[in-house]
Amino acid sequence: MGVMALLRPTTISNVSEDQFVVIHPLDDVREEKVDTASLGRMSMTPSVRISLMALRGYLVLMMLLVLYHVIDLSGALGQSMH
Repeated sequence: MGVMALLRPTTISNVSEDQFVVIHPLDDVREEKVDTASLGRMSMTPSVRISLMALRGYLVLMMLLVLYHVIDLSGALGQSMH
């Protein structure tokens, strides 16, 4: 009998009603995963759509500011006022 057989028992018996059995997720029975390809498009309310567009605009603006800062640090924009 190997060590793994002792560490991972496969059956649980004689558990009373006032006790809880804790099973690690790696030792638990596998569950069927949700197939996201068959879900289709998610409907969004106008407020959610506006919020996501504002977030996208903010992220693009922050990326442009980081790009500008990197170009400024490289000296490609000429002499700065530092």
